[in-house]
Amino acid sequence: MSTAHTYSLVGPPGSGKTTQAARLVAVLGETWGSPVLCASVPALLRGDRAVDARLTPRERTRVARVRGAAHARADRGELMPAELDRVLLELASRVAESEPVVLDSVPRGREQARLLLASGLPIEQLTVFHLRPPGDPLDFSLRRQLSRAAPTGESPTVRDLARMKRKAGVYVEQSLPALTDIARAGAPVADIGADAPVEWVAQEIHDHLARGGALRPPRAVAATGVGPTRQGGEPCV
Repeated sequence: MSTAHTYSLVGPPGSGKTTQAARLVAVLGETWGSPVLCASVPALLRGDRAVDARLTPRERTRVARVRGAAHARADRGELMPAELDRVLLELASRVAESEPVVLDSVPRGREQARLLLASGLPIEQLTVFHLRPPGDPLDFSLRRQLSRAAPTGESPTVRDLARMKRKAGVYVEQSLPALTDIARAGAPVADIGADAPVEWVAQEIHDHLARGGALRPPRAVAATGVGPTRQGGEPCV
């Protein structure tokens, strides 16, 4: 049975999920005085060092088998193969037995929501932060993705625009229903405005955790009289 808490950030492309995940890892690391796993399907796919180090040999083999198909889907802006979701959630469930876990974009689709609910991660120890866009989510996401690409100085190609639209469409068609499925199962979903400044969003997440008691050191640490000693986890990028 998991003893730590699992947190996830869900929202449309460009909503700041990865930025907020990295900040959340730092806050939880200071509280727990231990590493904090920050993981996502893209990190699993690209062999992120902090994630790959926690995989079993068999899990690495499973990822390798679908890597080609996964890259092809990513290039089209589509959902990744479900096998990557299975590996990610097996890893999260195992690590959460002893330390907090931060997930980036889980659940992104309804199948991933089903796997999350069946993963063994206790619903009462799961919190999902939904970075909700204002107005039309497709328009918001496309504008955010374009602004993120602007510093390169290169105009997006027709293929780039098609991929951006598909990624935004996945949020509307898959992520939002998946959040509904999670909420119906009893997991708390906290809505936070995605159009606010980065610092404001981070403060809203911090305040939500503080109200729930998640930023108090674990009882075992507090009983020693010694506070947190080191920041946990690498940035979730």
